[in-house]
Amino acid sequence: MARACVLEFVRHGEAVWNLPRHLVDELRATFPEVSFVSPADEGEADARLPEADVVFGWAVKPRNFHLATRLRWIQVSAASVSALLFPALIESRVLVTNGRGLHAVSMAEHALGVILAFARKLHLARDAQRERRWTSRELWAEAPSFRDLAGSTLGLVGFGAIGHEIAVRARALGLEVVAVRRHPTADPAPAHAQWGPERLGELAARADWLVLAAPLTAETNGLIGAAVIAHMKSSAVLINLGRGALVDEGALVRALEQGRIAGAALDVFEREPLPPESPLWGMPHVILTPHVSGLGPRLWERATDLFARNLRAFLEGRPLENLVDKRAGY
Repeated sequence: MARACVLEFVRHGEAVWNLPRHLVDELRATFPEVSFVSPADEGEADARLPEADVVFGWAVKPRNFHLATRLRWIQVSAASVSALLFPALIESRVLVTNGRGLHAVSMAEHALGVILAFARKLHLARDAQRERRWTSRELWAEAPSFRDLAGSTLGLVGFGAIGHEIAVRARALGLEVVAVRRHPTADPAPAHAQWGPERLGELAARADWLVLAAPLTAETNGLIGAAVIAHMKSSAVLINLGRGALVDEGALVRALEQGRIAGAALDVFEREPLPPESPLWGMPHVILTPHVSGLGPRLWERATDLFARNLRAFLEGRPLENLVDKRAGY
């Protein structure tokens, strides 16, 4: 059998999403029977793609897939694989595995962090701190009011690994958790209930905190638009940790400007980086973070551990972890 070749290209314009070099060196040491190449840029990745049996990362694109004549498997470090699911790849025999579960704890803690910030109005206190203003009267008297988390309802859109971790933590704080997912199960745990997607409007009307943790697919693109937002309570907060395209950003901005919902916490956006002219920047009841909810301790070590397990399985002809259904999109 010819020596297998892995092309590693975990790269991003934001350096925080680049795989540290020493971890690639550790993979080389662990798998001396495998050839590893780590191109410096997209041009070099294109040039090396014809020799790759495996791609770890984001080297494959619609424009260069025809070059990948030996390719049998792609592993990515993110849960979302929407950028990979173009028609030629979907129709091919190339396997795709993702990083499902790698970011779940960090994203769950991020979700609870912003919920607590809204409940205790910490974002408004921080704004006042920057201006050296003592605002106890405003924080107490002005809407929205302080909230108790216990007894409130957290609506989850998407109930994979991230949704499960959010539900566990939310239940511990006394929230009722209702999840909408494509295929509800008879046992809803760790949520209190699981509903099908046809009840999304009902969930939006019931939730005090509407958290998006769904993958981006043809069905979920623009899922939270004006119609769904219109169902939400005026006291509700929308939290998007999934993908920016899950939300019609224009409809969300209009709802926030008109006070039809109480706030939003957004970690992902239709365009990233968020353009400086976006009105979201200046809204006091919006918490913006720059797509960092998935970052956490030992993220890259866990990502390479997952890849190493899958690479060993691949070499031995065993099933791979986190295999993606390319037609379903996750």
